[in-house]
Amino acid sequence: MITWIAAAITSLLLVVGLPLLNQTAEKAQAAVTLRVFAAVSLSEVLPEIENDFIAANPSLGATFVNTFDSSGALLNQINLPANQSAGIPDIFISAATTQMNSLQTAGQLASGWPVTVATNRLVLIRPTTPTSPAPSPTIAGIDRLTNSTTSSPPRTGIRGIAIGDPATVPAGAYAQQALQSTLSGCGAGSYNTLLNSTTANKLVFASNVRNVLAAVQNKTLSGNTIDAGLVYTTDQRISNTTTFITTVAQNCHSSIVYPAAVLNRTTNLTAATSFANFLSSSTARGRFTTRGFGTP
Repeated sequence: MITWIAAAITSLLLVVGLPLLNQTAEKAQAAVTLRVFAAVSLSEVLPEIENDFIAANPSLGATFVNTFDSSGALLNQINLPANQSAGIPDIFISAATTQMNSLQTAGQLASGWPVTVATNRLVLIRPTTPTSPAPSPTIAGIDRLTNSTTSSPPRTGIRGIAIGDPATVPAGAYAQQALQSTLSGCGAGSYNTLLNSTTANKLVFASNVRNVLAAVQNKTLSGNTIDAGLVYTTDQRISNTTTFITTVAQNCHSSIVYPAAVLNRTTNLTAATSFANFLSSSTARGRFTTRGFGTP
């Protein structure tokens, strides 16, 4: 009798417990890790949007692994054979169309992508407390960056202007375009003059836009004194040691856009597509605008 009762209890526990175990296993199987490569200017807003997505989709069990850098550096990482074979990343968000177009031309994007999810503006900033002696006259606009160091009485000219490396950093490419432009309110065609100054190269390149911001905050980059820099308005907003000078007119450079795309290498196509679509949701738009981005 005792043996029979024990067997009955065991059977009952199996009947009750197996569905629970199956549900737990299903939840474990449903959990996905999404790897996102994103422009470094999205460092604050993207985790906020990801947390919103997780809260809105609890059954998905999604976690995110983010890699932030210049869009050009990220493109180089995407093209590494090891990342290609590993399915990394699932999603790419660049700060320009150039890098995204490269992937699209190579047939590396999932169908229906890319989609622009945000916009931005380029601004000229300086350290709140400039390196002594401060440039004279005071930096007042992007069309006044070639002031001479020769005058009577002598004055201190601009020593260094930090921008992203135009070859790999979208913010640097936009800055180059703005400085090359001769349209009213733009850079007065000063790019080559600044780059090939007879006294010293006054343009100092950084590896991404946040390193430009850091250079202005620290007033130095690669051993050069930095008097000003060109970053996105969203970068300047997170800094309390830089001062806004001016917003660069939009007709001075290409439109600053953030295209997002699911890569066709992903092994989590459904989840990756769901999150990429979420980047255009009203919730995500609210996060972007709160951080100072524009939305398309």
